[in-house]
Amino acid sequence: MSTLPKDESFQLDFPYGAQPDIIRANQKDVYYQTILQEQMTRVAQQFFGARRQHFWQKEINTIANVCYYGLTTLLGTQTLGEEYCDLVQIDNHHKTYPNFMRRFILVFIQALLPYIYTQSASKLKKINQTNDIENLEKGINLKMKIIQFLKSHLNQIQNFFVKHIRPIHLATFYFFGAYYSFSKRLTGIRYIFTRQLGPHEQRVGYEVLGVLIVLQLMIQAGINIHKRIQITQEEEKQDIAAEDDFDFINELEEEKSLSYEQMQTLKCALCLEQRTTTTTTPCGHLFCWNCIIEWCQNKPECPLCRSQVNISHLIPLNNF
Repeated sequence: MSTLPKDESFQLDFPYGAQPDIIRANQKDVYYQTILQEQMTRVAQQFFGARRQHFWQKEINTIANVCYYGLTTLLGTQTLGEEYCDLVQIDNHHKTYPNFMRRFILVFIQALLPYIYTQSASKLKKINQTNDIENLEKGINLKMKIIQFLKSHLNQIQNFFVKHIRPIHLATFYFFGAYYSFSKRLTGIRYIFTRQLGPHEQRVGYEVLGVLIVLQLMIQAGINIHKRIQITQEEEKQDIAAEDDFDFINELEEEKSLSYEQMQTLKCALCLEQRTTTTTTPCGHLFCWNCIIEWCQNKPECPLCRSQVNISHLIPLNNF
């Protein structure tokens, strides 16, 4: 690894790194990080045993990442991937090599922040719900309300970030070739290309991939809009159905105001109650379905006119 100039005010006048070089350098860094993690895992397993090594695996991987970026970026040198692809970090705002504080923030976001986030999220999910309710009832400060909000919406926020923010960020990189990672974008650190190209070499971009991501986002947006329209239409249908049900109840209320003679015509001659599932016999008399079936099982005749009735000849009348 080559050491970069310590004079941070030194102006670096080189072309920016292209998308293929930046992606290749990132892949190389991930490869060497994986090797370092595996080596530190074997050391931890030999000293502490397989059980403790497995329990502390996340911490081991985080320490490996901190060591990799701490011994390269933080100390002002290129990573192995950057050296392989002839890339050098530059402060995009001042066109100079990034100062120590900016490099420290970059290493913190790249190596430590993912571990802090995962640990905080897991602890947040384990917080006792009953304790939260008791604290809220006691009027404890805004902190508990924030915790409750995060517990309720953390998964939604994470899904929104993964499905929408990350693809937009990646598409922007494919179009403009800047800030492949969020840590670089937050710290304003870009790459410059320090190798002179040969006469037949060309630097190509990945704009086509950016177009594909934009198309994918547009299709997903169209699908979501279509689903929302369907949900809205279903809700409107349910509202209409609820109004129809209410009108039907009103009709039943109106039926209660019928005259005595009219109410008698709606009653079953067997149970003397309002008919349910009105059923007619071949002779034209009306009864409840259960009442006439039970009657005909004992006596196969009409209860009113005594004419012969076969159960198979009974006809239920719908909407009567």
